Amino acid sequence: MQDMKPVAICLPTYNQSQYLWESVGSACRQTYPNVEVWVSDDASTDETPEVMAQLCQQFPQVRYYRHPKNLGMAANNNWVLKQPNTEFIVRLDSDDALLPNYVETLLPLLEKHPEAGYAHSAVQEIDERSNNRDVRRIARQHEFQSADDSLRAAVFGVKVAANIAMFRAEALPAVRFYEDSPDFVQDYNMWVRMADAGYGNVYANEILARYRVWTDAKNLRPKRKNIELQGCIRVFEDSILPGFKRRGWDTKVIEEQRRKLALRHTAYCYRPLFNEVERTELIALLKELGDSPALRFRMFLSRWGFRPVFEWTISMELRLKGMVKGWLSTLQSYLRSQTAG
Repeated sequence: MQDMKPVAICLPTYNQSQYLWESVGSACRQTYPNVEVWVSDDASTDETPEVMAQLCQQFPQVRYYRHPKNLGMAANNNWVLKQPNTEFIVRLDSDDALLPNYVETLLPLLEKHPEAGYAHSAVQEIDERSNNRDVRRIARQHEFQSADDSLRAAVFGVKVAANIAMFRAEALPAVRFYEDSPDFVQDYNMWVRMADAGYGNVYANEILARYRVWTDAKNLRPKRKNIELQGCIRVFEDSILPGFKRRGWDTKVIEEQRRKLALRHTAYCYRPLFNEVERTELIALLKELGDSPALRFRMFLSRWGFRPVFEWTISMELRLKGMVKGWLSTLQSYLRSQTAG
């Protein structure tokens, strides 16, 4: 094990004691033998200290620190990512989990491609009870994606299956970790910064992690639409647009995509759960994101009862994309098996 590079797995956590046995345990049970596990507790008010005491006793590679006061999500992320002195760092949310071969599979890809700032993979969605849901994959053919290609692709949204990744440690300070990142889209902003800083990425089309997706029984997620739209605007204006301008690229594609994104979000903003003040704020944000005659016409139609039609269309589009990704993944696996044979 002395000639194997140490890899740190970092878990920021807050009030998720019920998932720590699964998440921390998955980090400690990697088939790659030289792993250290860092857990940063953001002053949890649940049973996290008691659970972590047991985990530290069972797994000697765990390093646990409890902050005396709550730092917030971004600051807690930054703190724990700065602690290891390793060449490679995995960031794992404390309600997610790694498959045993996560490090063993992705580390060689980062070593093979020194231009890559991070590695990611397909993931298995799970619900709050750890039951399997859908599989998330990225529809792309190549293992390595250059920084320029990654930046161009970022215009069209997040191009990772989940916010679970193995980083080249030197890349994190180069992009200032999660500092000054907008709420709700912090990881999206991280991927854009990586590309703008000149780091590509590598992807394994193999399920290597379990990513928890929470059901929204109380319908709270749409209430965060204001924060989501503000975050998207900031990613475009603070990260994507400056990156394009530094390279002398045409920015028309950014303007076009902003208008399309605003159209996609229109229907959600006319749900009955928003009051008039909230809806007025959302409309202003939609116009800031990407104003157009089409946006104003869709707002008019949504106001007069056509919102369910637009929501259904978006839902079917997303479902079709998921099916296409699944078919492409199956085809790629078949072609690889034929080549290997």
